[in-house]
Amino acid sequence: MLSVEEYRQETPQSPPLYGVVLGLPEEFAEEIAGRRQRYCPNANKVIFPHITLRVPFTCQDARSLIEPLEQVAREKLPVKVTAKGLGTFKGTGKNVLYVHVERTPELLELHKAVVEALDGVNEVLPYAADHQMDNWVPHITIAEGMSEEQLECLMKEFEDYDPNEQWESNEILLVRSQQAEDGSILWTTTRSFKHLDE
Repeated sequence: MLSVEEYRQETPQSPPLYGVVLGLPEEFAEEIAGRRQRYCPNANKVIFPHITLRVPFTCQDARSLIEPLEQVAREKLPVKVTAKGLGTFKGTGKNVLYVHVERTPELLELHKAVVEALDGVNEVLPYAADHQMDNWVPHITIAEGMSEEQLECLMKEFEDYDPNEQWESNEILLVRSQQAEDGSILWTTTRSFKHLDE
């Protein structure tokens, strides 16, 4: 599976990548960031703790993303989010430890609305379709890129960690990649889209 980092290394002159995410409440984000800093130090540098709604993509004109995302925010927000317990994704050298996010019908509707609203964008990662729509697994990454042995050790260290957070999210974020001087990929928020009562 090609990661975003590997994609950018293979295609350094390619246009920036974009993604759509949900942020976390400030205190919970700080809690996750603290754990990421300890076990996956580069993660916080790359992007803040979040829930991915749309895997990375490219597009010809970023301005074309604004109206569709504004409409999604109007129609699908706010949405209740529950983050509870831990989970793992396993794959050769790509193991991930994450906080599980309940895939409620409302949250799945939001995800599908974002994907459908941006149906004209260009997929850049070969696994995109495997992680969207009915295959989507909402989560908050704590650590990734570990061997199976490292993951097992980390799970033991996290035996007593049982996150249980609920909040109402009224905002989706459009994030954009940029290359740092050291060649690493950083993601920053370029625009937020909120539900505004009319």
